[in-house]
Amino acid sequence: MKYFHTLLILGISLSLCSQSYNVKGNLLWEISTPHGISYLFGTLHSNDKRLFEFPDSVYESFLSCKKLAVEVNVFDLFMDKDPIPNRSLLLLDKRGKLYTSNEEPTLTYYGNEDGMPQFMDAWFQEKAELLNKEIIALESIAQQTKAIEEIPYVEKENSISLARSDNQVLHELYLDGRIDLIDRLIKGGLSGNKEAYIKLIENRNIAIAANIARYSLDGPVFFAVGAGHLYGEKGLLSLLREKGYKLRVIQLTKGDIPSASERKIKSIRSYDFSRELGNSWIKFSVPGRPRETQSATEVETILTYKELGQGNTYEVRYFERDTSLSLLEYSEILIASPPQSPYVFGVLDDGTEFTQGLSDAYPEGLKWTRILINETYVLVASCSGGNKFMNSDRPRRFFNNILLE
Repeated sequence: MKYFHTLLILGISLSLCSQSYNVKGNLLWEISTPHGISYLFGTLHSNDKRLFEFPDSVYESFLSCKKLAVEVNVFDLFMDKDPIPNRSLLLLDKRGKLYTSNEEPTLTYYGNEDGMPQFMDAWFQEKAELLNKEIIALESIAQQTKAIEEIPYVEKENSISLARSDNQVLHELYLDGRIDLIDRLIKGGLSGNKEAYIKLIENRNIAIAANIARYSLDGPVFFAVGAGHLYGEKGLLSLLREKGYKLRVIQLTKGDIPSASERKIKSIRSYDFSRELGNSWIKFSVPGRPRETQSATEVETILTYKELGQGNTYEVRYFERDTSLSLLEYSEILIASPPQSPYVFGVLDDGTEFTQGLSDAYPEGLKWTRILINETYVLVASCSGGNKFMNSDRPRRFFNNILLE
C-alpha cells in the first residue's frame, strides 16, 4: 500500500501546485437517451475551497438541467444530526467571554471550518433549490444512513478512515480527474475489509445506475454522484453503457473570465424568508432554503438551515405569545444563560426590544440566542457552530437580519 501511495504522489507531482481542474479529467459525462441529454458529474464529499472553482462546462450543464439528482437529500439527512461529529469544549472566562484551548478549525463530517459553508454535494443541492430545480434522491435516507456508517473518509468514528496524507492525494487526484486512481485509492483504504468495497460501492452502484436510467428518461437531469462510484467494471459508467446508454466525456474547460452560467449561479446567494401571521410579519435571510418542522406539541414552528461543510446551524422558532409574560420573563424561561454570562437587553433601530446571550441547555449545548416579541408572537433565534463561528460576529449578523413586525 505504501508503494502504491508513493507511485500516486509521484504521478501527480506536477499537479500539486495547481489549483484548477485538469481539462482532460473524466469527471463530467454526457448521457444520451432517446428522450434528451442528461449529465453525470462525479463529486467529492468535501468542502475544500480548491474544489469549488468549477469548470465552465460544469456550470453550464448544471444550469441547463431542470432537475438535480443527488445520492441522498443531504439536508433532510442532517435534520436531526449535528454536522460536527466531535465538538471541542468551549469555555467561558471570568468575564463571561467564550474561549477555547483548541485554535484549530473545528472538524466536520465533510471538512472543517476553513472550507466552504457547504460540501460539494450540498452546494449543488442548495443552488438547485434556490433556482427552483426539482431535487431527486437516488437513494433513500434509510439506505444512505446504513451505508454512510461504513463509507471511508466521511464518518470518522464508525469507518475505515483515510489518513490525512491520503486525503491530500485524493483531492489532487480529483482535480486531475483520475477516477481510475480514485477507485484504486478507495480499494486500498478498504483492503482490510474486502467485502466493504462490494457493499459500499458495487452493490450501491447497481441501484444508483437503475435510478439514473429511470430518471434520465424524463431529462434533462444533472446527476451529482460521488466520483468513487464512476470507474470500474461495476462502476456507473460501465453499468449505464450495459443498459444501452451512450456516454461521452466532456472537457472541463475554464475561461479567463467567469462565464454567464457561473455568474448567474454565484449571483444567487440567499433565500429570503417572509411570512405573514395575521397582523405580524416574520422576515429573515439565510444562504439556502430552511427546513420547516413543527415541535412535538405542534405549538412552535421551527425553521432550520445548516451549513454542512463548516458545521453551522441556524434556527428560527416562533409561537403565539402569552401576553401575561414580558420579554424578560420569556428570556428567563428560554435562555439558559451560564452564571458568568447573563443575557443582555437591547433595542433595534426600529424600536423593537430584544434579549440576547449564550444559552447552554441540555441536550442542545452552547449556542447564541436572541428573543424578539410583539403583541402576538414570540420569536426565538439561535445559532451554533465550531470554535471560529462561536467566537465570530456571524451570530450577530444573522440575528440583525431577522425582523418580527
